[in-house]
Amino acid sequence: MKKATTLLFFALIGMLGKSHACSCVYIPTFCETLTFGNDGQIREGQNVYLATVSGITATGIELFIEKTYFGEVKTWQNLNIENGNGANCLVMLNNFHVGDRYILSPHKSGDNTWWLSECGISYLRVQNDKVVGPIAPGVSEVPVAAFASTPNCGNLKDIDVPEPGFPFKINPTLTSDQVVVSTDLETPVSLEVMVFDATGRLVHRAKNGAFDQNATLVIDMLPWSAGVYFVRLSLYGQRKTVKVVKVGL
Repeated sequence: MKKATTLLFFALIGMLGKSHACSCVYIPTFCETLTFGNDGQIREGQNVYLATVSGITATGIELFIEKTYFGEVKTWQNLNIENGNGANCLVMLNNFHVGDRYILSPHKSGDNTWWLSECGISYLRVQNDKVVGPIAPGVSEVPVAAFASTPNCGNLKDIDVPEPGFPFKINPTLTSDQVVVSTDLETPVSLEVMVFDATGRLVHRAKNGAFDQNATLVIDMLPWSAGVYFVRLSLYGQRKTVKVVKVGL
C-alpha cells in the first residue's frame, strides 16, 4: 500500500494544477479516510464538521457549521467550500442543495480557501437525524447524536462551544413584562425556546424555523406570577439556559 504521503501528494496536485488528472489511493469509508496512515488516529490538519448547506455561491457552496468534531473550531460560523472540476482531486458540488445536512471533512489551503477531497470519502449525508453512508468498516448508519462515538473513527469528540460563543442573547433578565431573544447570526437557523418556572413546570414553548439577525422572539411574561423562571434555548443539540426574574408591577 502506498504511504500516507501519496494521498497528500495528489491532493496538492489538485490544488496547484487543474490540468493534472486526479489519482488517489482507494479508501472505502469516511473514518478510514480520516485516519489513513496514522495508526487509527485522525491526522493533524483534518477538520470534521456537522453542517447545513445554507447557500450556493458563484464558486461553490456556503455551509453553516452546527458542530465541530475535530480541527479548527467553526461552530456557529459560515464556511465557503470551493467547487472542484473532476480532474483536480476536488469534489464537484453540483449535487449539494440548500437545506441538505452533512458530516464533512473539508481541507483548508494556504490561501484560506476550503475544499473537499475526492481522495477517499470526505462527506456523508445526514437524513432524519441519522448519518448514512460508508461511515466506518461495518457501519453505514448512526444517529447524529452518537456520531462522535463511532467505533474505529479515531479521536473524534463533541467540541463544546464556550458559553460566550453561544450566538443568542436574552434581555432583560429582570423584567415586569417581557424578555426578548435575539442573535447576530446572518444564516437562518431553527431555534426552540422553552421556559420553566421555579418548580420545573413548562410554562411556555416556541419554535422559529428561520431565526436570524433580522428576527426577534418576544416572550410575554406579563400574565405570569412574579418569581424566577428559566429560559432554555436549543439549537442543533446545543443548549443555553438563562435565569429570568419576573417582578410585580
